[in-house]
Amino acid sequence: MGNFLQGGIPPLPGAGPDFGSILLNMVFAVLWSIVAAIGFAVAMTVAFWVLNRLTPGLNEWDELKKGNMAVALLWSAFTLAVAIVLYVVLAK
Repeated sequence: MGNFLQGGIPPLPGAGPDFGSILLNMVFAVLWSIVAAIGFAVAMTVAFWVLNRLTPGLNEWDELKKGNMAVALLWSAFTLAVAIVLYVVLAK
């Protein structure tokens, strides 16, 4: 408890935060977010194309407009499954 209240050694002069590396990390974070968003959009487009091919004779949009909850649950579960797979791939 005594060390907590003492505060430790004061910082050396000129040893402040490195704003250059902070800015560089912020730029990389924004770029990575853009790459992840593009990857998610492309993967979801391909995934829904595959889902459309797996369900011939079923027009999902028309069924959603009619209020078909089964199709809505199928789409939401499919979207979540693809999103989880993409997260695991992009987080590596």
